[in-house]
Amino acid sequence: MRKCLCILLLLLSSKVTLNAQETTFGVKAGLNYSSIIGDLTDGIKFRFSGHAGVYLEVEFTDRFSFQPELLYSSQGFQFSSDLLTIQNGDEVLDQNDIRTNVQFNYLTIPILGKFALNDRLDVEFGPQFGFLLNQVTKIKNLDQRDDTLPDDRTSTSGDFQLDYGVAAGIGINVSESFSVSPRFYIGLRNRLNGAEGNIQNYNVALQLSANYSFL
Repeated sequence: MRKCLCILLLLLSSKVTLNAQETTFGVKAGLNYSSIIGDLTDGIKFRFSGHAGVYLEVEFTDRFSFQPELLYSSQGFQFSSDLLTIQNGDEVLDQNDIRTNVQFNYLTIPILGKFALNDRLDVEFGPQFGFLLNQVTKIKNLDQRDDTLPDDRTSTSGDFQLDYGVAAGIGINVSESFSVSPRFYIGLRNRLNGAEGNIQNYNVALQLSANYSFL
């Protein structure tokens, strides 16, 4: 299914490009501020990370264009300090002293329609597909008094697990070649699909990108 989806997206992009008036290639990079929503998320916090990649802007009219992107995007979340208390012998070590950072590294493909409001501002909206490359979990013991809980880092393959959702934002044209674009993404596919108890979690992310077009 994932291979079929990739082929379909490539064919769609090729057909749209052939019918376009003008096509522009660009690069982009920026910040992510991401987390998860849904069940069992009490105490979950947002985390900062980044994204980078390339895009095509395919112009149909002066007001409407189509923009597929290919990005490496790091998302995820942090555990807050009050999820649980750890008993270590006679001493109680509160989760305040433990920081857990969960990082999802995705290959994402936003496919956005862009509607120009004027020469400086446009609105962006469309679907986004993501393929999980790997998951990295980092646990850091912040309590210098206790060395029985060592720092830990684990990495597991994502097996290109599919994520999909909706992205929306605005584009601000600073110059003819340079723009910035704040954007919001919400996932529509349950990350824990198939888990016992019908637990549901969805990705969410705020993004701020700097974009450079090669005219």
